[in-house]
Order: sequence, then structure tokens, then C-alpha cells
Amino acid sequence: MEQKLLQFVCIIGTLLLFGSYRMQSQPNELGEGFYAPKTDQIETLYLYDIPNSRAGSQARAIDSITFTSRNGNYADGIGYAPDGFQPYHEKLDYGVFLLRVKKLGVDYSEVFINENTGERAYVNSFQGTFLTWGQFLLNCHSVEFVDANQKTFDHPYITSAGRTANPPYFKVRYVQGDWMEVFLLTSNYEPTGQKAWIRWRKDGKLLILYNLFS
Repeated sequence: MEQKLLQFVCIIGTLLLFGSYRMQSQPNELGEGFYAPKTDQIETLYLYDIPNSRAGSQARAIDSITFTSRNGNYADGIGYAPDGFQPYHEKLDYGVFLLRVKKLGVDYSEVFINENTGERAYVNSFQGTFLTWGQFLLNCHSVEFVDANQKTFDHPYITSAGRTANPPYFKVRYVQGDWMEVFLLTSNYEPTGQKAWIRWRKDGKLLILYNLFS
């Protein structure tokens, strides 16, 4: 448990400290969250095709992703990956490697290995750490509306008196279902001291853009 928590803290710490990334588009389906391979512990992430589909069968890898380590004991690059490999986020030199999860399982989870085509494979759940969308968004630098005419509310279940925000920039405070409580930010991403609720997801689609880093 402590090791899993440490892995999660390291992932989030890296997201906050390094680089710059702003989501430009969104996937056709959000999935269950994200799978972050334990690149500090494994050299090879094996990919499987419907593991244990037959009773008594043993999972056999159909492909793999290998990691390189030029500096220290952590992976800072990909040595080998299948043709067309396109993860959700990959910046291993800063410790970021996230695969979007289609199905979350105890032993194996199904992940997208090509975000452009939707190609998927199974991975060993114990070779990585799972992050929900809520955990991911809570640790982003900021979020903003896709549509500037979207409204903020005082309460997530009383939406008759919404207000627009100018600018529509926010820092996530809490996530509750399809809603999140946020701090309102200035155009320079400084807190205004005001809070509101916004809807971040509807019918499996994101209503926000996120900025991973400052």
C-alpha cells in the first residue's frame, strides 16, 4: 500500500514540476482513467490480447514496450514500442507516461495503445498505478471551459441561476461525480478568492480543457 501511494505521489509530483502541456482535443470516450506503468521498477511492459480468455489458459504476451535508462535508475525513454504506439501522455524524460484505461481489472486492464486509431491491448494491472479522472484533474495546474459561455454555479444541483466567468479559468478543489468545485482564477492564473461549481463532464464527454503544467 505504501509503495503504491509513493508511486502515485511521484507521478503527480512530476506533473506539477515539469514541462508544459495543454489539452488540445479530447478522446471519443473518456474511459475509466489512466494507467501509469511503474517505470522505476520494470524494464518491460508486456502487452496481452484478451488474457485468460479460456479456462486454465496462461496469458501470453503479444508485444511489449521497453524502457531505457540513461541517467540513474529511472526510465527516461522508450527503447521499443509496437508500430503506431501513441499513448495519451508520454514525456518519460520528466517521468510522465499515461495510458488511457478502457476497462479496469484486478489482474489485467485494457488500455489504449494508439489514441489515433483506438487500438487497445491488455496490461498487467500490477505493473502500473491507476489514476481516476478526478485524481488526474485535481493535480492539473488549471482547467478552463471548452465554451466560454458555459456557466458556473453556487451548487451542483441548483443550476437555474448560473453565471459566466471572465476569464473562464479555474483551479480544481473537489471532484464530485460530473461536477467539480473550483477556485476562480485571473487571466494570469492567480486566485481571485472566489469559488464556484462547474460541470466538467456530460454524457461521457469533457466540458473542459486542462493545463497539466503552468
